[in-house]
Amino acid sequence: MEKNLCSVLEDNPAIRLHKTAIYWNDRFESYAEIDRKASIIASALMARGLVPGQRVGLLLANVPEFIYSYFGILKAGAQVVPINVMFKPDEISYIGQDSGVVFIISQDPFVQNAIQATDSIPSLKEIFCLEPSVACAKSFDELIDGEISPLPMRPKPEDVAVIFYTSGTTGRPKGAMLTHRNLYSNALATAHAYEYVPEDIIVFGMPLFHSSGQTNAMNAAFSAGASLVMMPRFSVEAVLKETIKYPVSVFIGVPTMYHQLLTHPDIDKFNAANLRLFIVGAAPMPDALFEKVSRKFKIPITEGYGLSEAAPVVSHNPVQGVKKIGSVGLPIKGVSVRIVDDKDRDVAAGSVGELLVKGPNVMIGYLNKPEATEAALRDGWLHTGDLARIDEDGYIFIVDRKGDMILTGGFNIYPREIEEVLHSHPAVSEAAVAGIPDDEKGELATAFIILKQNAGASEREIIEYCRARLAVYKAPRRVLFVRELPRNPSGKILKRVLKEKLCI
Repeated sequence: MEKNLCSVLEDNPAIRLHKTAIYWNDRFESYAEIDRKASIIASALMARGLVPGQRVGLLLANVPEFIYSYFGILKAGAQVVPINVMFKPDEISYIGQDSGVVFIISQDPFVQNAIQATDSIPSLKEIFCLEPSVACAKSFDELIDGEISPLPMRPKPEDVAVIFYTSGTTGRPKGAMLTHRNLYSNALATAHAYEYVPEDIIVFGMPLFHSSGQTNAMNAAFSAGASLVMMPRFSVEAVLKETIKYPVSVFIGVPTMYHQLLTHPDIDKFNAANLRLFIVGAAPMPDALFEKVSRKFKIPITEGYGLSEAAPVVSHNPVQGVKKIGSVGLPIKGVSVRIVDDKDRDVAAGSVGELLVKGPNVMIGYLNKPEATEAALRDGWLHTGDLARIDEDGYIFIVDRKGDMILTGGFNIYPREIEEVLHSHPAVSEAAVAGIPDDEKGELATAFIILKQNAGASEREIIEYCRARLAVYKAPRRVLFVRELPRNPSGKILKRVLKEKLCI
């Protein structure tokens, strides 16, 4: 019999009665205690009128209450709508209206933005806040201090569990509807891929409101009976502290986090004695950074690929076996991939085309957007919008976003190819390349660069460096030195924002 997502928390109760599920702030909590609190929250929400199929927003950082509430909502047969804690009132209003949330659970200071959005969300009944003294919000204590009442019939595998609002790199976010089957199957396959075991203690930097944080960390770890070390937000200091305090065996982060670790002055305090694996997700890691992390720590690194519409994990480099730098590895268990041209025809082996995905992890569609759903899901395949190639061994190489490809003078240019060269320059800390409109060429490749501390380089030097390593037409025509690059919560650089700044 197929299980629902709550099973990652509820399975093997006798074994997990005293097994630690989470560590935070010098405390710890067992699987049984989290399960009990989730059932209390489910009962409290139902007593306030929540019925199966309705939606509850979670506007929370990486705190234990996120986990209690997440599984409490699912136990009530309702759907979780994670909300980015950096969102402003207008963005929360859009998601609230689109999803029709009836409750929002939040914390200070993020709750203030939710309160400002209240009047524009007709379906919203109440906001609950972890801090009891916040005006215009009910105390979270009202949800967590009650008793467990009979819960509704267990959600079915085909019921929607979570609605992930995509990062919106190309416009307004779309709500990807993920079922219990999608998320449960992906949690199990991910845990199998990363070889999670009950003895693992996992530190993760991604936010739980993001699909990568939920699957790679929370759901996959819980399915294996492993333990999580929770940090409200990522910082190198916090990671250093946790690796000293606990025998951490796995670290999960986006490339930016690995870069910050590597360049931190106290990095030698990083306790890697028990570490067996680095996991990279949510954004591609530049080859130069991959090699630097490998040389520094001598710990296996596995980079994967995923997207919210696929729950999100699609592929990874094997923990044991061949790892290919620049590749996002092989499809995980149960997932199939194809590379096709613009007419959905399979391309020759090794050729570049759009990556398509099929499997039990693929969403059922976008909420309230039938046309977008029809465009993304065709003939049972999810069209990712990512350009990729597959080598003779089946390893996937992401070339670029289909929408990020630059067309200059009739030539196709993949920004990531230029970015790899830029990251190899000794003065470059971080780099991004975007296509800027040009009357003559159509688009011009423009590089945005953050230099390393105390390093220097000129625009001409950078361009010549690229021209020496790439076909001349691929080299950037302009170089802009910046202090930061705009990113979404998962660490992906927002090329759209870079373009907008130059086109104003």
